[in-house]
Amino acid sequence: MYGGKAILSLLKENGVDKIFIVSGTDYPSFIEAKVEDPNLPDLEVVPHEITAISAAIGYSLGGKIGVVAVHTTPGTANALGGIMSSFTSRIPLLVIAGRSPYTERGSNASRNLRIHWTQEVRDQGELVRQYVKYDFEIRRADQIPATIARAFQIMLSEPRGPVYIILPREVSVEEVSNLKRIPMDYYEPAPPLEKLTKAREMLEKADRPVIITWRAGRRRSWFDALRNFADRYNIPVLNYAGEVLNYPSNGNMALDRFDLRSADMLLVVEAEVPYFPKRVDLDVPVIKVDVEPSYSYIPYYGFRCDLCIQSTPDNFFNSISIRPKDGSEVKELRAKQIEEKRAEVKRLMDRRPIHPKYLSYEVGKIASSYNLTIFNEYQFNPRYAELNEFGSYYSDLSIGYLGFALGASVGYRIATGRDVIVTTGDGSFIFGVPEAFYYIAHKYPVMVVIYDNGGWLASAEAVDEVFPEGLAKVKKYYPGAEFSRFEIGKTVEAFHGYYELVEDPHEVEPALIRGLEKVRKENRIAVIQVIVDKVR
Repeated sequence: MYGGKAILSLLKENGVDKIFIVSGTDYPSFIEAKVEDPNLPDLEVVPHEITAISAAIGYSLGGKIGVVAVHTTPGTANALGGIMSSFTSRIPLLVIAGRSPYTERGSNASRNLRIHWTQEVRDQGELVRQYVKYDFEIRRADQIPATIARAFQIMLSEPRGPVYIILPREVSVEEVSNLKRIPMDYYEPAPPLEKLTKAREMLEKADRPVIITWRAGRRRSWFDALRNFADRYNIPVLNYAGEVLNYPSNGNMALDRFDLRSADMLLVVEAEVPYFPKRVDLDVPVIKVDVEPSYSYIPYYGFRCDLCIQSTPDNFFNSISIRPKDGSEVKELRAKQIEEKRAEVKRLMDRRPIHPKYLSYEVGKIASSYNLTIFNEYQFNPRYAELNEFGSYYSDLSIGYLGFALGASVGYRIATGRDVIVTTGDGSFIFGVPEAFYYIAHKYPVMVVIYDNGGWLASAEAVDEVFPEGLAKVKKYYPGAEFSRFEIGKTVEAFHGYYELVEDPHEVEPALIRGLEKVRKENRIAVIQVIVDKVR
């Protein structure tokens, strides 16, 4: 068996059934192996690395193993943003990159194109090393079994993340003399007894503790453990919908906001930035529960941690019990916030331009009614939606590399079979490489809702933050943050998809229903471009 076929065989044994590939001259062995054995993982061609790696990320979020194959150094460069995102958001991902052939003559695999010289670098792994847990260039085909086993072990051990394997063309065609499987189980941290005892004492003493999280819902057992703990002991949860859904929005402890200055303890769970020190100065004890509480990859990091517990959330929550707190105040505050949102939606339902919060309400209503998963990349506001089930909501990833939601929605749909609705800004829609997205979504259609505010809202808000008395804020004119309006979603029609432009708030719900029907009944991509106001 030759190297390329050995890799595909081992990936299949590890549960991989699909590889998102941007094919290049480095993958003839993969193509030949798939022709020889159709039972090997499918090679899903995606015509751009941003979309391909995003699809692999979505595939991992759907509970499968996301694998992406890219072409040498240019493909790695294009995929780097997705690698960064999966690293900082702790998403398992296997990135395979070809390498320029290292021989100039002697075999069919030797260099035969000009780029085989120009694409070679002194250290290819250096391109990604700050943002992968493991990188290795396979030098001999006999190294393949150990390399794949180690890659899976490191990728799936907490904190999870991407690994990067380099495969030279010569190795991909070399005969493998020993395909012996090497068991390498992954591992997870658990809390020490003395830390649990201290945490129990601190939580017992606190009268107004608050749970702050961001991605404690990235695994089902974590989601269930946090929900059970918060409900049993009446502890409110902030960021119940953060990067993922961490706690049901209809839960009694779900709060949209809370004055942290009135809390007497913070329980920070899987959140690198629990609050903004610039805006609130806190002097309360902090318990941090995290698989890597120090966030050592962040160079400057000044957040307090009175008790740091390196543990998965479920190992912590399932190992601790305290006397329940008085939850009446939290429930009253929650009821008040719900009523305020209802009144706000009622005020906004006739407003033009359409307010993003009202659009979020309508999107959330459709998602809840039709059991859709939402992939959000600006400006959908999850507070105005009913998000109650694990895996029903994913938001922009930690590092802020835009363009992931389009591809990720397709990968998630392939992995789970669930219908997906993408909510994206007009800018992040373009960053998602729409035509590459359409190419793969043509086979696995989803619905996209573009929040078109005609500008770079985050950039304009940054001007107001840095220059609160500045002329730009007074004139409401932000050169460099303006964005000309086009019917950007209309390009979907070239791929036989459905497009609709919406400017009337009363047309939002019917348009969303029409779009969903196109996806479900006609198996077509649907893009609904909604003109919204320049506010959050």
